[in-house]
Amino acid sequence: MSTNEPPTGPEPQDPDQPVPPPPYGSTSYPPPPQDPPGGSGGYPPPPGQFGGYGSGGYPPPPPGGPGYVQPFSAPDAISYGFNKFGANAGQWLLAGLAIVAVSIVFSILSWIVQPDDLSDSNPFAALNFGGAVVNLLSTLVGYLITAYVYRGALDETEGRRFTLSGLFERVPVGNAILTSLLVSIGVTIGLFLCIVPGIIFAFLSYFALLFVVDRNESPVEAIKSSISLISANVGSSLVLALLSILILIVGTCLCFIGLFVAYPVVAIATAYAYKRFQNQPVL
Repeated sequence: MSTNEPPTGPEPQDPDQPVPPPPYGSTSYPPPPQDPPGGSGGYPPPPGQFGGYGSGGYPPPPPGGPGYVQPFSAPDAISYGFNKFGANAGQWLLAGLAIVAVSIVFSILSWIVQPDDLSDSNPFAALNFGGAVVNLLSTLVGYLITAYVYRGALDETEGRRFTLSGLFERVPVGNAILTSLLVSIGVTIGLFLCIVPGIIFAFLSYFALLFVVDRNESPVEAIKSSISLISANVGSSLVLALLSILILIVGTCLCFIGLFVAYPVVAIATAYAYKRFQNQPVL
């Protein structure tokens, strides 16, 4: 063999050509790609160098999980109520007209069954049986109307448009009436005890009917749930209650016509707060 032949070896590879894969079974691999300018010499780059998310190198976890509480703002709740009402004003105004019609019917019935002469010397003349029945029925129907309105407000927060015809089979009538009755009795007793206890109980039981409509809780359980939820969110609940009262007062001052807007707006805002305080999604 001639000793003048140049040594043989692998031909230099064109840098523009892709590196072929190693033969099957080979333990030799091509070198890793070069670091980008300014790299630290390792590949892949260390977390956070090129990711743009700080020292962790990965996107932060989305909000949520145990212990996370969604931020709540009472003005945002009212604004949400106005927006939802405006997007479905026809159905809400129709519901308002239905409530007015029911109120007129009970007013007429009450006028019909009242004693002709309340100045009669008989002290029981004013205790007309028919009038008592009408007043009782009017109260119970009022409780149900509030429950139906809350059901519609919850529908709005859950991404379903409120419709008057879609409410009547989705409200537990018995529990709704009993819960409203217990709350009314508790408020009345509290008002007799120097007024303040009644106001406090009315405030703490504010969500009781929502727990019945949403979860079909028993009356006592719903009142306890409301007290617990509001106690954990006293400041936000108080601001929402004050804003709601202000809106209802303004609606009343506008020749009562403003209540066609104020009442559903407050109901939707209340349902919004009920969901937010429990860290539930609102659509």
